[in-house]
Amino acid sequence: MIIFVPMRKIKKLIFFAILLLAVKGYSQKLYLYKTFGGVVYMLNDSVQLSTRQTASLLYQNQQAYAEFKKARKLSTYSAIAGFTGAAMIAVPVATVAFGERADWGLSGGGAALIIGSIFLNRAFKAKTLDAVDVYNEGLVQKTSRIKPEFYFYGTGAKFTLKF
Repeated sequence: MIIFVPMRKIKKLIFFAILLLAVKGYSQKLYLYKTFGGVVYMLNDSVQLSTRQTASLLYQNQQAYAEFKKARKLSTYSAIAGFTGAAMIAVPVATVAFGERADWGLSGGGAALIIGSIFLNRAFKAKTLDAVDVYNEGLVQKTSRIKPEFYFYGTGAKFTLKF
């Protein structure tokens, strides 16, 4: 008899096994790599974590968890401001495209919101890095560093730079 187990359940099982090892006293170092739009969380530099999984891992350290919650709020505000700004810019552009007279002041306000969202996103990354540093404060290495990766496939290659 063959038993089929979905990959999703296997991933969850592996993640909870890793968390179980963390509870037993093994050192679970959390790494943070900044990307263009956000961050990537890695556990022991080998398992990529989602934001929700990272939050559950940081819950053990209340100071780090409180800082992480503030960072997530900044991320939400950044996304809302960026989307609203893009919509405000799109309205005058679409109006001109349909041959009407546009209100370009709306576009200026949208640009200001997009610029504000960039600063909110930078604050989100800084607060997240602070939360990860508080979680890892007893460990030797810093949590953010440059990580280049090369991938070769078929007739091409890919270079990824995480920092």
